Amino acid sequence: MSKPGYADQGFWFRVIFMLLYWVVLNIAVTAFGVLLVLVSLVKLGSKHEPLMLSSWLKSVTAFIGQIFSFLSFQSEEKPFPFQPWPSDGVDDNA
Repeated sequence: MSKPGYADQGFWFRVIFMLLYWVVLNIAVTAFGVLLVLVSLVKLGSKHEPLMLSSWLKSVTAFIGQIFSFLSFQSEEKPFPFQPWPSDGVDDNA
């Protein structure tokens, strides 16, 4: 007979990581909001595209998506720092 899920040590480690990533998610959403406001203000007040800020915004968005995938049991892989920081998908040489 197999043990129930709560008797598995891996389950409790996952719960601990989920709680930690919940805190990180709140910080990341705040950073996302700040970057969103900054990108909007730069676009409003300038005719230049804020490429670096937009790149950071895309990276934070991908990171938040990774956290949601982990928290919703869609992925067993832990987000950053257990994986590389998500890239924004833009080639730096272009």
